[in-house]
Amino acid sequence: MEKNKNVFIKSAELGVPFGVMLIVASVAFLFSDKAPVASMLTMAVAVAAPVVIYCFQRKRFVESDGFATFSELWTLGIFTTIGGALICALVTYGLITYLRPDFLYDQAQLIVDTYRQQPFEKAHEIADVFDKMIKHNMLPTPIDFCMQMFWLTASLGCVGGAVTAFIAGKIPLKKNDNNQ
Repeated sequence: MEKNKNVFIKSAELGVPFGVMLIVASVAFLFSDKAPVASMLTMAVAVAAPVVIYCFQRKRFVESDGFATFSELWTLGIFTTIGGALICALVTYGLITYLRPDFLYDQAQLIVDTYRQQPFEKAHEIADVFDKMIKHNMLPTPIDFCMQMFWLTASLGCVGGAVTAFIAGKIPLKKNDNNQ
């Protein structure tokens, strides 16, 4: 029965663990200003994400005895990423709203402080822009931030999913794949 699951059902199931992986990256990112080593975890997950999607697609290809089409594998990658990104965005929204309500302000202020120290004219202009954003209350809201994060992740998953689907479907099956 597992082999014959609809690709959308399978994507929804795989979106949950993928979402948990993205949540780990999000939490590490949100607290990387307090614990700089956490940014390494964010980068590790960013590198691991396409590998995980590839593994999901390759497993689907092997389970189908090599008959899964490129579009099926790509669909699996797209909807797994969208499901995971949605879960991550919801959790991140809660974290920014309740645990780190000053996160966006702190990051904007860090940009202002860092760019003011630079000797370049352009850096000072960027600092002025962020300073005006802070003073005029023009920073993104937590929901704005989370929706941008969702759409970026979904877009990258769509493009990356095409690449990994192509690779997953082009590697020939071995005799020991799927107990053949």
